[in-house]
Amino acid sequence: MRKIPARGASKQDSSQLLASERVLPALSACRLTVYSGSGALWLAVSQSEAKLLQDCAIGNSEGGPNTAAQTGLAIGPSQQSSLQQLTSVRLSPEEGIFLAHALGNIQFLVNTGPLSLESLWQSFVHRNEGFVHSYVAYYHFRSKGWIPRSGLQYGTDLVLYKQHPSLVHSTLCVIIIPMMFSRECAERSTTSSPELMVDGQNGTLSWHDVEGINRLCVRVGKRLMLLYIQPQCADLDLTTPACLDNIAVAEHMVDRWVPEATINLM
Repeated sequence: MRKIPARGASKQDSSQLLASERVLPALSACRLTVYSGSGALWLAVSQSEAKLLQDCAIGNSEGGPNTAAQTGLAIGPSQQSSLQQLTSVRLSPEEGIFLAHALGNIQFLVNTGPLSLESLWQSFVHRNEGFVHSYVAYYHFRSKGWIPRSGLQYGTDLVLYKQHPSLVHSTLCVIIIPMMFSRECAERSTTSSPELMVDGQNGTLSWHDVEGINRLCVRVGKRLMLLYIQPQCADLDLTTPACLDNIAVAEHMVDRWVPEATINLM
């Protein structure tokens, strides 16, 4: 079944903007102010900026004009002259931090005033213990040109799109597996297979769980990837974005073994 492009997103725009080296220059001219409230990150932007964010597959336009007006008022009086022309865009925590890291010209606000990136990071970490792992995964794949989205409907952490989600179906399902620090794992090549049984964001995962998820992925035309996230030093402080410099990732593809396709019948 061919997926019809959604209104407002063209194939040409999407293919030109999704790669990370194109996303950043396209957004660098936007002076974005992000309001953090009600457990979410909100932008009140012009229609042209909203279109650019949509083409870059960042954020979701939600809430309608009333939400945009309320967000504009929360951001500051300078926005009030054009409240009726604003569009509200909701960012996930990972998208907000990614834009801040990538662009460096984003200002975060709360009801009490400006909020630093470090303070926002800490609030996400305190609210969700798995935030660091989910952001590492998001940043890893987004930097490689993939478009990460929630994989909840397939029982995984993420699904990955090669192009804009309005144009294609997702290709990969990803399970994030946080690893505990060990000097042996830190010194070992990331190409070696780590132990699967770990406690972390996904609880204890067994090969039976992986096989069940992989069978589902096969039925919906996707492949399964395990993304191992490994701290490179002991006592890593996850409450600061500086921890990202000491975290390594390793990708491992999972394929279903079909004995009939490999056994020598002669």
